[in-house]
Amino acid sequence: MSRAMNSMSSTSAATVFKKSRLAGFFLLLGVVACQDALTTEQQLLSRASTDGAAAAQLARLRLAENDLTAALQWWRQAAALDAPGALEHALMLQVRLEGKLATAHWLTAQQAAGQDYTHQLQPQLLAELGLWAMPPQTEFSAAENLAGASCSLRIQPVVTSAAAERTYQLLAQQWQQDPQLSQLPVCFAAVVRVQSTLLNCSEQAASRIHCEYQQLRQLVQQGQFQQLLLLGGRGIASFNNGIIQLPEDANLALLRHEFLHIAGFLDEYALSALAARAVCQSGRIAPNLLVGADNSTLARYRQRYRVAAQDIELTAVDTCQAVGLQAYRPVAAVNSMRHFEAPLPQLYFDLLQQELEQAALLMPVQYYFAYLARQQEAWLDWYQLMHTAAGFGYPPAIRALSKLNQTTTAAAAAAED
Repeated sequence: MSRAMNSMSSTSAATVFKKSRLAGFFLLLGVVACQDALTTEQQLLSRASTDGAAAAQLARLRLAENDLTAALQWWRQAAALDAPGALEHALMLQVRLEGKLATAHWLTAQQAAGQDYTHQLQPQLLAELGLWAMPPQTEFSAAENLAGASCSLRIQPVVTSAAAERTYQLLAQQWQQDPQLSQLPVCFAAVVRVQSTLLNCSEQAASRIHCEYQQLRQLVQQGQFQQLLLLGGRGIASFNNGIIQLPEDANLALLRHEFLHIAGFLDEYALSALAARAVCQSGRIAPNLLVGADNSTLARYRQRYRVAAQDIELTAVDTCQAVGLQAYRPVAAVNSMRHFEAPLPQLYFDLLQQELEQAALLMPVQYYFAYLARQQEAWLDWYQLMHTAAGFGYPPAIRALSKLNQTTTAAAAAAED
């Protein structure tokens, strides 16, 4: 028994010893491998200031570690050293981290600093960033009548990237195919490309898109159109002051919703307190909204929009709840002024056509740009823009020029006396 136990003990000890040796061996291998990795990385770091391949390898290592900011810096270093494909990797990673606009600005800043990368890139890639190979277009082609009807309203599309242009071309095709929109007397001019870095359209997904619209003053002065359709940036769409602002990935339902705003249609969802204070006044009427349902408001609505009593189904909406007023729409069905994808009721379509028959009463974008010119005391621009707005028959523009003429005549008469 004692011999057997001694034998088993010796065997166990030998096994433990072997395992310990193996563990030590693998630990040693791990230490050596770690030291080799550190040595390799140190070697890469020492070479990366002059060796593009080393900088690119460091970029890949940082990507593997999910250190994207460091990876971007090393891709840029590799690009500066002409490593194949490094510039494209840097641009794609920067778009992922910071967006297309920031990437376009980085490229133009490098160009200004004497490091022009643009000649290394395909025109298609530059166009995706909104850096068009050709200078921005400043002359307008004759309006294209996409609807096949006379042009009561002319719209000028402007795009800031290749993606935005593809979206516009799809929207134009879908507009023509839509059974309602294709009947409208609306014309679209040939699309105009503008550098993304010039308009600087914002890219915050949860915020309303804002662009530097004043950069389009020359285009607005030259163009014979009443409204701008701008596709650029990312975020929330809007319509204000003759400008439909859409994200570069907009769909037709969103365009239709914002287009209805041109004709005075209001949102049927709850507005913010700031917006509600501007929109909601007791007794106000719009094609699709009545603030209050008293007999006087209803009578004014029916008279203004020529709607028969039997065609109205007053339905409460949330538009003005932030200011404590109750608003109503004239139809029962949920529609595209509440949810973009919902259908456009026949009554709304009839009212839209009716408003477009009086397109001269819809504020043209030139009137807004005249206001901006006046703020800057650019009086010649103000006059040219106001004259264009008056040429469309917009009453406030006509009155402004008439008042100017009266003031000028009075001043001339006073000078003669």
